[in-house]
Amino acid sequence: MSKKVTFIGGGSSKFIYELARDLFTFPAMQDVTISLMDIDEVRVHMTEALVNKMITDLKINAKVEAGTDRRKMLAGADYVIVTIMVGRFDVYGKDVDIPAKYGVKQAVSDTIGPGGVFRFMRTYPVLEGLVKDIRDVAPGAWILNYSNPMAMNVWGILETGYERVVGLCHSVQWTYTILARAAGIDPAEVTYTAGGINHVNFYLTLQQKGKDIYPAICAAAHTVLKEHPEMKTSFELLDEIGYFPAEAGWHQSEYYPYFRKNDDLINSSNAPTKTGYTFDKANADKMAIEIPAMTRGEKPISYKRGHEYGSFIINAIETNEPFVFYGNVRNNGLIENHLPDAVVEVPCVADRTGIRPCRVGRIPEILAALQRAHVSVHSMAVKGTIAHDREMIIHALMADPLTATICTLPQIRAMANEMFAANREWLSGWGL
Repeated sequence: MSKKVTFIGGGSSKFIYELARDLFTFPAMQDVTISLMDIDEVRVHMTEALVNKMITDLKINAKVEAGTDRRKMLAGADYVIVTIMVGRFDVYGKDVDIPAKYGVKQAVSDTIGPGGVFRFMRTYPVLEGLVKDIRDVAPGAWILNYSNPMAMNVWGILETGYERVVGLCHSVQWTYTILARAAGIDPAEVTYTAGGINHVNFYLTLQQKGKDIYPAICAAAHTVLKEHPEMKTSFELLDEIGYFPAEAGWHQSEYYPYFRKNDDLINSSNAPTKTGYTFDKANADKMAIEIPAMTRGEKPISYKRGHEYGSFIINAIETNEPFVFYGNVRNNGLIENHLPDAVVEVPCVADRTGIRPCRVGRIPEILAALQRAHVSVHSMAVKGTIAHDREMIIHALMADPLTATICTLPQIRAMANEMFAANREWLSGWGL
C-alpha cells in the first residue's frame, strides 16, 4: 500500500530535494506520495515542480502534491517531516543583532541562548497546531523533526502528549568523517558511540577495527584546522576534557562560557558573529536560483543517495530492514546523569516496530555538567513558552552559559524585553 510523507515547510527546497531523492532510491518507496505544505505558495510550488521532474526522470510511480492548507496536505499521512523556520530571515537576523548590542555575540543562534530561546517561542505555536491537526487527520503518523532548536522543539511536541516523534540532525554522522580522513583512516572503517544533547553531543568512543583512534585524531589536528579553522574550539575542548564534540565548529563557541567573552576570543575562534545567518541566507538565495534551473533541466540533478536519516528511517519501518541512527528523544533514563524529561541524543533503532532509543548509561560527569546547563535552559524555555510565563523566559536567558558570562542581570532583562518586542508578531496570546 502506498505511503504518504508530508513535509511541513515544503518550500525548503534543498531539504525536500535531498530527502525526496533519497526516498526514491529505496524500491519500497517508489510509489510514495510526497505532500508539500508551506505558507509560501510560490516556494512550495517551486519545490513541487522539482519533485515532479525527479519522478518523471526516474520513471517511478510516486506522486507529489503541494499547497498551503496544512490539514489537507496532512490528511492520511504516515510520516510528517518538519523543516520550518518561523519568521524566516528578518527575525533570524534580530535573534543575533539584539543580543550583540549587549555583548552576547552569537555565531549561529539557532540552538541555545537568546536566539535559540526566541526561535523556539516562535516555533512552538506552529508545532502545537501541527500536532492537533495530525491527531485529527493523520493519527499515528511519525513526526520526524529537522527544525532547530532541535531539543526544545522535540521537548515541546512531547509536552503536547504526542509520543511518536524523533528529532534528526546530521552532525553525529558527519563530523567524525572529517576527523578520520585527516588521520588517514577510511571513515567506513570507523565505529563510534556518542551520547548527550543535540549540538552538545560528544564522541564517547571512536575506533577503527576495535582500536582507539583518538590519538590519531589528536595528531591530525593541524591537518583538520587547515581546512576547517572553525574547529579550533572543538580541538580545545578535546585537549581540555578529552572528548570531541559531534557538531560543527561554528556552533561550539557559543555553547559554553569560555570562547566568546570578548572580540579577541571571538576572532580567535574563527566563528564570526552572525556566521549562521550569513551562511543560511546565502544558501537560500542560491537554492532559489538553482532549483528552477534543475527543474528546467539547465542544471543536472544528482540521484545518488545521500546520508540524511529521514529516508532510511521510513524505509526501515516499512520494510523491517533495521537502521541504526542518532535521534533526539525523551531521556527517561537513557542517560543516567541527565533529568528524566530532558531531550537527549542517543543511538536509536528503526524497524517495523517503530523507533526504539538505546540506553547509553552514565556519561563522563564533565560532559553531563556542560550539557545540564543547556537542559535547564531548555526546560525553562519550553515550560515558560507553554505557560506564556515571561519571567520564566527571562530566567532561561539568565541561565544560558554565554549570556550569563557576558551580561549583568539587569542587562539580560533589558535584552529580553527588546526581543519580546521584536517578536510580537509571532507571540500571540502573550499580551504584548
